Amino acid sequence: MFCKTCGSLLRPKTTPYGKWMACPNGHSQPKLNQEDTKLQTKNTNEGKLLEVNLGENPLSVHDHICPRCGHNKAELIEISANYSDEDNIYRMKCGKCSFVVQLEGKTT
Repeated sequence: MFCKTCGSLLRPKTTPYGKWMACPNGHSQPKLNQEDTKLQTKNTNEGKLLEVNLGENPLSVHDHICPRCGHNKAELIEISANYSDEDNIYRMKCGKCSFVVQLEGKTT
């Protein structure tokens, strides 16, 4: 690397900012950019409206009356078979009190 002003060979120079190549005749080289290159931007997306959950499970969309509290909506939980000769297990979880009832037989 050569000096842009006089064309002499640049030599390593140590400064408090680190090491770089400098002209032995004292000519200044193009300014070294030592600033942080991280870009900071503001979030342009609007936030979502938070909905208050009133103690009901938002996944409880199936019609099923709970034997414990009488709530009419429940979440369907399907547990897959471990072996090929077993059936899947279906359970209904109450949307209000979280009471779980296992359904008998196959449900289609």
